Amino acid sequence: MRTTATTIAALALCSLLSATGCQKAQYVDPKGNDLVVSVDRMNIQDWSMLADQTVQSMVGSGVLTRLPNQPAGILLNQPINTTTQQFDTDAIMKKIRISLLNTGRVQVIMTSDLGGTPEDKIAAKAQAIKEQKAGRGGEVNMANVPDATLTAKLIEDRVRAGNTRQVAYVLQMSLTDTNTGRAIWEGEAQVVKQGEKAGVGF
Repeated sequence: MRTTATTIAALALCSLLSATGCQKAQYVDPKGNDLVVSVDRMNIQDWSMLADQTVQSMVGSGVLTRLPNQPAGILLNQPINTTTQQFDTDAIMKKIRISLLNTGRVQVIMTSDLGGTPEDKIAAKAQAIKEQKAGRGGEVNMANVPDATLTAKLIEDRVRAGNTRQVAYVLQMSLTDTNTGRAIWEGEAQVVKQGEKAGVGF
């Protein structure tokens, strides 16, 4: 009797959930057209598009092949976020780094302390130990001196017409040659979205 009562209760609950339009969660293609799009905030697909567009522009310019060392060592500065959102800026920088490394033309320096603190502290310590054992502990480690540095800035522009809201997220980047201190490439990418509320699609 208990089993029957439990089964009936479970069926009743399922019927209630179906009647209220409740649906189970499902996986979607992270590069597909079924992702939820929000006008009010940056979505994961926005980060990917911005990173891919800027890196493609950089590679297409040929500037990376003109750096003296191949593959060139690049150090990424922490991006500046001037948008109205608070989010982990490392998330978009990771996307940029992945796109850069996938070109095969650059290597990203992880152990330099030029920015204050090495990004990979364990690798930095291991590198220092190896330098000491090799008798080069007091020398400047030229492997940590970048051939170029990358700066990035995120900005946004919001407008409204009636019930329609539009927001543009812009990623601006500059590449500086450390031999000359001059910018050798600049580029930007934009993602523009319109809508009244979050929806599914681009």
